[in-house]
Amino acid sequence: MARTKRKKTPVRRKRKKTKRRLLPAPGRIIAFLVIAFLLFFSIAAAGYVIFFRTAVAQELDSANTIALIFEEPDPPSHSDTVKEIAMDEEGRQSIRRPKVAVIIDDMGYHHKLGRDLINLPLKLTFSFLPTGPFTAELEDLAFQQGRPVLLHLPMQPKSSQWDPGPGALLVGQAKEDIDTIIDNNLLSVPHASGINNHMGSRFTSDREGMEKVMEKVGTLGLFFIDSFTSPTSLVEDVAVQYGVPSAKRNIFLDNVQSADKVCEQIEKLIRVGEKNGSAIGIGHPNRATLQALSNCSEMLSMRVELVDVKELVSTGVPGITPVEQSID
Repeated sequence: MARTKRKKTPVRRKRKKTKRRLLPAPGRIIAFLVIAFLLFFSIAAAGYVIFFRTAVAQELDSANTIALIFEEPDPPSHSDTVKEIAMDEEGRQSIRRPKVAVIIDDMGYHHKLGRDLINLPLKLTFSFLPTGPFTAELEDLAFQQGRPVLLHLPMQPKSSQWDPGPGALLVGQAKEDIDTIIDNNLLSVPHASGINNHMGSRFTSDREGMEKVMEKVGTLGLFFIDSFTSPTSLVEDVAVQYGVPSAKRNIFLDNVQSADKVCEQIEKLIRVGEKNGSAIGIGHPNRATLQALSNCSEMLSMRVELVDVKELVSTGVPGITPVEQSID
């Protein structure tokens, strides 16, 4: 019989295990430090970018968020009744330019915008919320630059969905509580020569509440500007009752935050001033308002006299108007 040849199975050669060469101890330490540094740098860089983008976004988007955060919607329009035109002693129409005041509300929450507005070469009046993170710094800056300063006093709105913020006056509060709240808020705005209401569509329509406020304002020797957030506001009536100098807002400048729209509102404010002899406008810290005021500064200077809003308040005596005061 023929023998069958068996196939030889190949012999596997054992591979020699090569030992990994490790870096000397000093090299390993250096490599570890390099990796740790790169990791730390990456985390720090990522954190900085996130923080920086958030901070810038908050500053740039303040114009879009301010209406949602700070103001009640759909404020009432002011009656633009034409007052008697000032005449001189010989019966000729006075050529005196109308006096117009522009108040910038909600100051203290927008650092760069606030500084830019204060630095405008215009006699604007600045109203500060008492708990703003930049209120102390910007309030002092405004005062040092000779800008009139007001306390923007938070008051209860009609709707609970609108939060007036800390330090707000609420309907039904005791007189002692209202006095304490006003005193505490004024500590944050020490250079305030007057007060205007922040929100307050509910509170300014409550006679009992406004009587408590005006009694306090009278003892402090301040004046009160009605931001006129409600058509049923009793500010003017109660101010006269307590002999507190007061006035009322004519035009909101930036309900629509577009520079062109704000310029249209400034033009409207000027026309009201030309008709009535004086007018009060209210704007807010946003880029549209800053741009519009920057572009319209020459027009404002030529057509009206920008004044401290204090010049436009009544004496608190019935029958005496701000225009009549300015003529005397």
